[in-house]
Amino acid sequence: STPVTLIKLLTGKEIKENLNPKFPSMEEREVDFLVRLENDEIFHLEIQSMNDKNMPIRMLRYAILIENRYEKFPIQAVLYVGDKKLNIKNEIKFNNLQYSYKVYDIKEIDCNKLINSSSMEDNVLSILCKIDNEDRLIEKIIEKLLKIEEKKRKDYIKRLLILARLRPKVYNKLELSIKE
Repeated sequence: STPVTLIKLLTGKEIKENLNPKFPSMEEREVDFLVRLENDEIFHLEIQSMNDKNMPIRMLRYAILIENRYEKFPIQAVLYVGDKKLNIKNEIKFNNLQYSYKVYDIKEIDCNKLINSSSMEDNVLSILCKIDNEDRLIEKIIEKLLKIEEKKRKDYIKRLLILARLRPKVYNKLELSIKE
C-alpha cells in the first residue's frame, strides 16, 4: 500500500497511479575505455559513430555504474568519429539534476599527434582525424604495421579497415595500399 498523504505532503500533488517499483536486473554493460589517470581520477571515453539523441542518458547510466564500482564519479567524454556533422548533446537538465560531459569531434584532432604515438591503437584511430596528406598518413600507418608481429598486424588491419569505412575517400586509398 502507498503512503498517499505523505506523497501529497512531499509533492503537493495527488497520485495518479501506482507504478511497478521493481526493475529487472540490468544486463551486462561495457564501456569503450575506462582508465585511472595519474592523479587518481577515473576517465571514461565512449566512441560514437552516429549522432545518438539518447547519449546523455546512456552516459549518465555509465557514470552511475562506474561510481558504484570505483566510488568515484568519472570524468567522461564522447569522441564522435562519424562523417556527418557532430550533433550529440552533452548534458541533462531536469528539475533537480544537472549532469554533463565533454564531446569531441575526432575530425578536429590533428592526425599527426596520433600517428606519431607509440600506441598502435592511436595510430589506427589517426585514420579518422583531421588529415592534411592522406597518402603520407596511410604510408606511415603501413610502416608501423609492418613492424609488428603478423597475428597482431592482421587484427589491426581489420580494425583499420572497419574504421576507415567511416571515411570512404580514405578507405579506397587504404584498401589499395594494403593489397599492394
